[in-house]
Amino acid sequence: MEGRGGGQYSPSKTMKQAITLLLVFPFMVFFMFQPFLSEVVHMRGIVLENITHKYAKLASRDGYLSPTLINSMRTELQALKFNTASLVVTGSTSGRVARGIDVNVTVQYPIGSMFILLNWFGTDTPSGNYKFSATEMSEYIP
Repeated sequence: MEGRGGGQYSPSKTMKQAITLLLVFPFMVFFMFQPFLSEVVHMRGIVLENITHKYAKLASRDGYLSPTLINSMRTELQALKFNTASLVVTGSTSGRVARGIDVNVTVQYPIGSMFILLNWFGTDTPSGNYKFSATEMSEYIP
């Protein structure tokens, strides 16, 4: 091995580089991938909000949120790669209401992972649920 300026292999220099890489790598990953994960979480919320309003309008035509509409909503979300097993849909399901009365639709779905690094060091704590509600006036005429 040559001295410090000779350009030969130096174990201490290599060790410093390895330690630096191990310390800096998680920050690099966070700053590279966290914006994408945040965008996915945001877009999921937009899709759920739009679906909620769409099915509230459809339910207002029938005067209630029918099981057929709920199944259609689940099918549509499943086609968009949502896990419909954890989807909760509630609303005006008890029976048809006359024109002029409100029809409600509420959709809840788990937000999922919010931070990219927490999945590396164990499980990410649940961040809660998306919860979107929409109300439309019934158009059903008995």
